[in-house]
Amino acid sequence: MGQRIGRIRWDGLEFGPGSRYHVSEVTGIDDMPEIRADDLARTGAHGDYTGPDYTGPRIVQLGLSLRGDTPDHLRELTVALRAATQPQRQPAPLELLDWGVLVYGKVRRRSLPYDAQGLWRTGTAALEWYCADPYLYGLEEHAVSTTAYSPAAGRSYNLVFNRVYGDPGSAGRLTAANAGAAPTYPTLRIDGPVADPSIEQTNTGAILTIDATLQAGEYLLIDTRSRAVLLQGTTPRRSWVRAGSLWPILQPGPNEIAYRGSSLPGSPGQPSLLTVTWRDASL
Repeated sequence: MGQRIGRIRWDGLEFGPGSRYHVSEVTGIDDMPEIRADDLARTGAHGDYTGPDYTGPRIVQLGLSLRGDTPDHLRELTVALRAATQPQRQPAPLELLDWGVLVYGKVRRRSLPYDAQGLWRTGTAALEWYCADPYLYGLEEHAVSTTAYSPAAGRSYNLVFNRVYGDPGSAGRLTAANAGAAPTYPTLRIDGPVADPSIEQTNTGAILTIDATLQAGEYLLIDTRSRAVLLQGTTPRRSWVRAGSLWPILQPGPNEIAYRGSSLPGSPGQPSLLTVTWRDASL
């Protein structure tokens, strides 16, 4: 990965080399977001009692130079940029393609100045993204999968997807390696048939148990960051999470995960599948 910023993609537009939007300045990507500290003064002594540090949101600013062939072409570039930077309901990915990272943000500021003296074929723009989630994520999405552990019929299950997947685990166990420098929140998909599935992150002791039954053809999608639990990816089922469950968070390095569940009568030999999907993360 080189030092120059290279190409940046947002909402179907690409900025940087080979585009009509030249990147003149970027701030907030390598900077550390503002720290939200939990420090207390030591009464009657020097110094503080200090707690864990957490970061606030990340603010990313981008300066652009617009270069058209004619004044009308420049206007087209300006209008396209304006259309791509509208107020948003949800964060979207801002991708730094040549650096291999992305952030999830909302456009909060946009400046597209008009200069009648010099606005012929070139113009400028300034954009600002508010990233409530301050993490930098890898562009590549990883996933590994395994069938539920069954003493009678433990076996591995191989998946072929269009995305990049790691090697499948042996029955009931898998390893999810976070190559970043900060913990990252995985997405978990459980495919039936299975009763009372349980996901244990053995290197941290976190155990997430679902008190429910999934039939063949049913699946549960679990977002560990938002703690959304969605049957068939759409219907909320947060109440199915057993009280006292601890949600898995992938630490930097290898993470060992065990998947267990009870087989259903009438489904002999049909395995339930756990798929863990994540991006490497850093701050």
